[in-house]
Amino acid sequence: MSAIRVIVWKEIKDMLRDVRTLAAIALLPLFMLPLMSVTSLYAQGLQPGVVAIINYDSSTGFVWGVNITSADFIRGMREELERNGFSVVHNITHYVDAMVIVREGFACNVSSFTERSFLEVIKSLGSSKADAAENIIVNYVNKYNHMLATLKVLELGSAAGVNVSVDSVLNPVKTRVSVVGAGGAPVSYEEALRVYIARFLSFSLIFVTTPSTAYITDSVIGEKERKTLEALLSTPIPRHALIVGKVVSTSLIGLLTGFTNALGLLLFAYIPSLFYGINLFHLIPASVMTAHFMAIYLSVLSSLALVTPVVIRSGSYRAAQAFSMVIISIASIVFFISLYVDIEQLSDVYKATLYVLPYTHASLFIKYTALNMPQNALLHLAILILVISSLVYLSIRLFSEERIIYGRT
Repeated sequence: MSAIRVIVWKEIKDMLRDVRTLAAIALLPLFMLPLMSVTSLYAQGLQPGVVAIINYDSSTGFVWGVNITSADFIRGMREELERNGFSVVHNITHYVDAMVIVREGFACNVSSFTERSFLEVIKSLGSSKADAAENIIVNYVNKYNHMLATLKVLELGSAAGVNVSVDSVLNPVKTRVSVVGAGGAPVSYEEALRVYIARFLSFSLIFVTTPSTAYITDSVIGEKERKTLEALLSTPIPRHALIVGKVVSTSLIGLLTGFTNALGLLLFAYIPSLFYGINLFHLIPASVMTAHFMAIYLSVLSSLALVTPVVIRSGSYRAAQAFSMVIISIASIVFFISLYVDIEQLSDVYKATLYVLPYTHASLFIKYTALNMPQNALLHLAILILVISSLVYLSIRLFSEERIIYGRT
């Protein structure tokens, strides 16, 4: 352990010689990601959406004694759009994000018991506001349809002399959705939301692999180019202490940069949540945050454990960097999959393939902690630590002084 502490102390002193670069790598995401979130919200406010509503209808209709006109329909749609920050125009004099066309006979047809009316919605290609406008329009039309259907049911019931329940006609099936935990007991909405937050935290691990792999490459091959590796190898420090010391010291830098990346990503999502009045941090228990922090460090160690055998055997910056990109890509795929897929529910072939990768166990460790399933969480944590230890041991066994010193860089 004393030899490992010497190597760790040496590596940290070496990295601290370039404090500016280290600070930039560590702190830049912490400021840039929240800044991106704030500026995106501000930019959305600077870009008001514009919807044109063109009315060609002059007809009228009556349902259950209520006068139906397209003017009332358009007035309600305009109020709904304006309530959501859109500007509404009634002629196309400039660029619009979407256009709504009300054809002749609209009011007459919607009040009919045999005809239907069609509303035409045209979205502008490339508009960032067009989809939002479409959702608002469709939701308003659904409410309008329900209002008209209610009036028609009442009129038909009156004509038939039947006391009609509108809900029994329009909504004969009522759906009740609940969420249960592993034991079958119902869980609250907040508990269910924590699982989705855990998925998001797992996805945030996608940012922790890059800095550590760059530092381990420089720690080995950079020392060779600076002609300091030979002097280090001439000391009586055991080779396993050299490998473990470099991995541990580099992991501390990776932990710092990975943590700030993850924290910056959390702030990236947290700022809009405050804007809309939801405190996401209140929904994250301390156990999940602790598991997330542990998964960050173990993911960093996983990347180092995967890259180190290649670094010490290749002795080439290009080979090490190419393999580092492969590791980063694999980690990104796993964390991206964990955002949308229940890995443990995949077929045996796919699940076995993902279980080989340490990043899968880091993601599942967070998930099972959020589900309050400590046995499953500890199992994946143990597997993760075992895989990391095995890879570090492989690096020690593959260590070759001659290959590192005399190999091409």
